[in-house]
Amino acid sequence: MLDRNILKNIPDEPGVYIFKDKNSKPIYIGKAKKIKKRLSSYFNESNQKKNEKVKAIIQNAEYLDYIVVRNEDEALILESNLIFTHKPKYNILLKDTRVYPYIAITKEDFPQIKLVRTKKGENAEFYGPYSNVGMVRGIIEIIQWVYKVRTCERNLNRKTKPCFLFHLGKCFAPCYVDVDKKEYKKAVGKIKRFLKGNIKSIRKYIEENMKQYAKILNFERAAQLRDLLYKLDKLFVPIGVEMIHNKNIDILARDNEYPVVILLIIRQGYIISKLTFTIEGNINEFIHQYYIIRKNIIPQEIWIKDFDNSIDREILHFLKNNGLNEIKDLKGESEELYVIATRNLEEEVKKQIDLGNTLKQAKEILSLKKIPYRIEGIDISHLQGMYTVGSLITFENGKPKKEDYRRYRLNEFKEPNDFESIKSIIKRRYTKHPLPDLLFIDGGKGQVNSAVKALNEIGYTLNDVDVIGIAKEDERIVFPGEIKDLHLPLDHPVLRMLIFMRDETHRFAITLNRKLRTKRFEKSKLDDIQGIGPKRKKMLISHFGSIKNIANASWEEINKVIKNEKVAKKIKEYFD
Repeated sequence: MLDRNILKNIPDEPGVYIFKDKNSKPIYIGKAKKIKKRLSSYFNESNQKKNEKVKAIIQNAEYLDYIVVRNEDEALILESNLIFTHKPKYNILLKDTRVYPYIAITKEDFPQIKLVRTKKGENAEFYGPYSNVGMVRGIIEIIQWVYKVRTCERNLNRKTKPCFLFHLGKCFAPCYVDVDKKEYKKAVGKIKRFLKGNIKSIRKYIEENMKQYAKILNFERAAQLRDLLYKLDKLFVPIGVEMIHNKNIDILARDNEYPVVILLIIRQGYIISKLTFTIEGNINEFIHQYYIIRKNIIPQEIWIKDFDNSIDREILHFLKNNGLNEIKDLKGESEELYVIATRNLEEEVKKQIDLGNTLKQAKEILSLKKIPYRIEGIDISHLQGMYTVGSLITFENGKPKKEDYRRYRLNEFKEPNDFESIKSIIKRRYTKHPLPDLLFIDGGKGQVNSAVKALNEIGYTLNDVDVIGIAKEDERIVFPGEIKDLHLPLDHPVLRMLIFMRDETHRFAITLNRKLRTKRFEKSKLDDIQGIGPKRKKMLISHFGSIKNIANASWEEINKVIKNEKVAKKIKEYFD
């Protein structure tokens, strides 16, 4: 815990301050016009009483670091970059209700266009996010037809045979022929304008070419372009509000009760995306997270449902320096779009209510420190004492988040040991990744206590995360230490959610287990028999269950499986 005396040597200049835990991991990052003045407020007892987060930060911080910069703008940008990198647990973080994809255009001589799920690790320009993967694939298909920019990962340093896209006239194929860089970059420029919202130009291009092909009686090509035009109109929905036809606008709407925010992205009269997020904060904090920390495209205007002019001066200054003209009240600009935004928000809230109520019940019934928006579950699996594996599954807002699922091979355990296996997974996971709101263990009191012990060994306590388990024999919820077990009715929504998680962790673990078993079966006595390859081995093992049963089977029984008399007789002769 930090002492107020630490403030003595801190300067009163613009900068960023970083509270760190005993492992020097950032737990909260903030910015200030005057660092010392801002930090002194954290040590004010009245502030700690009013604000639980301030109190928790001071109690859990062991170190304090700071970085001095020249002005507030630099402090804002530095703070955003550090939050994005470290994701401190006490900073308000924006959560997607699902993973939204982007389109990336790589920065190279002959840029590639591709679908990506994150902006990390790519030397590229990003466009989006878009509502779903299907939409992105549809957009890329249109781009291929019209602009012929490559979508493959081929090495362009050597020429190779072209793929089918070249033969279909959908790729310049710089991997196969010498392509004019200027012509290629001109096409890329048009793609960028299209992705920024200039949809009318590509629509006009497709219409004109469709008419030309029809005139020269190439009806097959004209039909292809007609279908392409239909797809374009399905992907991008035009809005019948005249004033927005030449503007790029983002529309934000937040529910007052549930932490749900919807974002409608409108580009020159078309809805490009409808996105849904959750954030434990206000619209001001959403704008900070979405546009500054995540570095998404800043539009000309932002229209906010029931806007109260509460945007921070530093944030507004940053946005205006990077392309924003104005933030406006949605209802004052368009009654029609206000109705659309309100209806979409109501639909998203309806989806959240059932799950939200279950999560709120879980907090109360299980005596959790907070609503478990993110839950991670762990299970151990082995077959007949072999192939010990572990699975980690993730639920966000009550739903599986499968892209965050992880499997662990536990080759260090030659004999089954669930307690040590759980400890191994927890150490491997949480030395590199942040803790969830709730850690769920598939098992009883012993497994749960093993999880807590592992957390203690890497520097965490039950003040940092709630841990529970569920005993298989009677669906009993168990807690660490001396806390009594909890029996809930089998139809209780909280228990049903935990059982669903338990079944999901087991399913996910057992699939890896079976893969490992299958690989082992591939290396067997059958390898020595001519005419037996991987496919036939798998058929035999699947049917008979073991090498011993194959050896005891008649050649007629073996022939029924592989349907080859000659090879069936060879197998029988080998084992006789």
